[in-house]
Amino acid sequence: MNGAGEYVVFYAPEAVRAKTGRWRSMLIQRLVSTAISVAIGGAVWYFFAAQVGSFGPWLVGSALVVGLIWVIVTVTGLLRVRADAKLVVPGPAFATTRDGVWTAGLWLPWPEVGSFRAAPGRLGRSPQLRVESRDGRSAAVPMEYLSALPANIDSAVRALSGGRSWIDLSRLDD
Repeated sequence: MNGAGEYVVFYAPEAVRAKTGRWRSMLIQRLVSTAISVAIGGAVWYFFAAQVGSFGPWLVGSALVVGLIWVIVTVTGLLRVRADAKLVVPGPAFATTRDGVWTAGLWLPWPEVGSFRAAPGRLGRSPQLRVESRDGRSAAVPMEYLSALPANIDSAVRALSGGRSWIDLSRLDD
């Protein structure tokens, strides 16, 4: 916050790179784990064919199916993280002043602000900070990629709105 009574939050591109890297690493781990599981199942079937009997194909198939399900879940998560990453551009993501709030290109004076809320992320997506106007317009930014914590943003909103607005963070507990 500066002396002019404004609070600006920027995007944090390093957070995007870190999360994308984690999901990419998870995908590689899932692929390697699936290959090892199938190889072990195949080896058990090959070397212990008499003991395994007709259960051998089921052993290999189940290892493959379970592994592929996890690979699909991880690929879906990686694609969602990459979609969120496209929203992160250099510059400010959120700003609030004594006059109103600006989020992702939407400027709202305080009397027009309907609600601030945090929406939880699902399957790799970042939680969203959503601002909605009284006439139905809305804008959202991914909270995980902001340079400030949600509680800090909430404090600034409360202070600069004169207590008229605050961020409902209760959904982040879900």
